[in-house]
Parts: sequence; C-alpha cells; structure tokens
Amino acid sequence: MPSVDSSISNEESSSLEELTSSGEGAGLEAERPDPQEGLIRTPFDPSEIDVITQARTVDLLLTRLTEGELDLSPDFQRRANIWDEKRKTSLIESMLLRIPIPSLYVSENKAGDYTVVDGLQRLCAIAHFVKVEALNKSLETKLNPLRLDLAGLQSLQEYKDKSFADLPRPLQRRINETELTLHVIRPSTPSDVKFNIFSRINQGGLPLTAQEIRNAVYPGTWRSRIRKLAESKGFRDATQNKIKGERMEDIELVLRFVAHYTFDGVRPDEQNLDDFLNNTVEKRSILWSDEKWCEIEDAFYRALEAGFKVFGRFAFRKYYGPNQSRRPINRGLFETETVLLARRSPDELSVLADRSDLVLDGLAELFKKDDFTGALLYATGRGSSSNKRLELLGGVFARVLNA
Repeated sequence: MPSVDSSISNEESSSLEELTSSGEGAGLEAERPDPQEGLIRTPFDPSEIDVITQARTVDLLLTRLTEGELDLSPDFQRRANIWDEKRKTSLIESMLLRIPIPSLYVSENKAGDYTVVDGLQRLCAIAHFVKVEALNKSLETKLNPLRLDLAGLQSLQEYKDKSFADLPRPLQRRINETELTLHVIRPSTPSDVKFNIFSRINQGGLPLTAQEIRNAVYPGTWRSRIRKLAESKGFRDATQNKIKGERMEDIELVLRFVAHYTFDGVRPDEQNLDDFLNNTVEKRSILWSDEKWCEIEDAFYRALEAGFKVFGRFAFRKYYGPNQSRRPINRGLFETETVLLARRSPDELSVLADRSDLVLDGLAELFKKDDFTGALLYATGRGSSSNKRLELLGGVFARVLNA
C-alpha cells in the first residue's frame, strides 16, 4: 500500500466532486480509476463469443420498436434521447445524402428481442423524426414530431423546418430503406463474456459505466430490489439527495453495501470490484429468498439511520477534524460505514451514537495512517482496500464500544 507522502496530502486537501453531464455536482467524491477494472482476468474460450453482424432497414427496426421488440429504455440506460435538434438533424441529413451511419450494437434475448447497447442516441433521433409515436410509447414521453433544424443542415437547407411527413415520397423511402449495420450479441454468449464485450465496445462518446453494463448483462430480481433501496426515502435522506444517479452511481452504492454485507469471509486481495459485484448478482443473489431480501433491506435502513447518529453531518465523508469543511460522499466510506453499522446490534448502535465524538476522533486518527488513507485513494474497490477499511474502522467501533 502506498505511503502517505506530500503528494497524497495535497490531493486529500482538495478532494474534487464528480460532475454530471450538465456540470452539476454529482454528490460523490471523484476517485482514481482502477486500471484493473474492466479487464479480462479469467481466460475464456473465444468460441463462446456469439456475435453476428446483420443489415436491418430503418423501417424494420422501427416496426420492432412499435411492437415492443426493440428496447430503447432498458434498466441500464437512464439517458435516452438526449441529442438536441441540431445533432439529430445532422444525422437525418447524412441519411438523406446516403452517408453510411456508424454500426450499432444490440443484445438479443431468447425471444429474439433487441436491447440497444451502443447507438441509442442515433436510434432515438431516427425514431423521433420518422415515427415519433413509437418513440413516445417506448420512452413514455410526449414529444412532437422532429422538424429539421436549419443549424444542423449543411447541404439540404431547403428542407429546414420539414418533418418526415413533409418530405417528398422518394426521400421518405430513402430513409425507410436505409440499411443500418447491427452487431447482435446473441443470448448464448455467457454473462461474464458479455460483460467484457459491453466494456470493450463502449469506449467512445458517453460510454456505459460498469453498473450500467451490469444491469444490462445480469437480469434478475436484484435489479428491482436494489433500485427500490436506491430510490427510498431512507437513502435520499441519508445522502441528503446529493447523489444524482445520472449514471447509476446510486445503484452501485447500494449494491456495494448489499454485496459486502451478505459476504461471509474476507475478499481475495486482488479481486476487483467488477468481479465481486458481478458474482453477487449472477450467482449469490439468485439464491436469496424474499425473507433474505427483507433482512437486507432492514439492515440497510438501520445502517443509514445510524450513520447520521454516529457520524453526524460527516457520515460517509472523509473526516480529519471538527474544523474541516464537509467533503462529497466517498464511495469507500459509504460501503465501509454502512456495512459495519448494519452488522452491529441495536444496543451497540445506541452506544456508538452516544459516543459519537469518540467515533469521529477515531476516524480522524485513521486518516493519519498510511494504510487507511491509501485504501481510500488507490484501487478503492479492490479486495485489499475494502478489507483494510473494514478492519481498521471496525477496530475503532470495537474500541469505542469497550471504552
């Protein structure tokens, strides 16, 4: 574990908050990316990759959309149809000029239905122009038909303000018969392999986060259960509505709690966060009964309530002493504090709350230690970092309870 030198101290003194796409604070402290996340750590047979390439006309894809066989608003996508009219118009003009459109990636289920993995905004733009009623049904919106924006037209400015219905029939036919190249990830592709494919193809533009990919690759009850907790009043109050959740940051925070709270034992030091969370949703969570989920929910709400009582306004945030300004929520501390609090009895939580000043003093002392500070700076999702945080803060709790 790296030691705390002057460069780390400088970084700690100026913790930055992550920003949303609109430039707002996302409510979470920015983390250094772990270079091991998203990598293939376990070799697999290349023959397991089942991806086929097909050409599909716009008309055929929009028929699928109308019939509910093309999902533009899956659980892992919260930001469909975000292009402005200028950008949408530029795409439509390219189609009218017969300029090839970049290929799309879709994931196919056993029924043959498609979920868009890459190319969501392009498909939304096309549907907005050609068949807005299908887009409105899919996204539960009330958009008016798209009219071509002059600012987005470079060669066909005579069609400004035109809707699809206003175009001459030959141009309507040209759009409907435009063939788009689809790379279809077949359902026979194993989930861990599919996770890696998603990671690799989402490298440009606004790539999917690991949690968005996880929600796409691993269906199951866990998604609605975790979402329920992330959207709960208890979570919103405990985080003071600071977590914007634009890229499923809230979902991942809750899942990190659930995965660690339900895990008996110590994680392997080199295990990365993706592997751990993927294993939780794919293998462990499918064995949990309704009673088990209710126990998890109760523990989560208990931990959130206790977090405020024990840590006050510094709950889930780095703490160096009473005179510091409050920092954004830190993922590693949220995971560590909620798990440790959830594992304590009501009587123990009452004692910790009564001795809150001692807990905070102990936390401030931890930030003078190399190993604790490093566990919140470097590869924070890795097993070694998570284990160290639980060990050291758990020791503070034990000492306070025995004081």
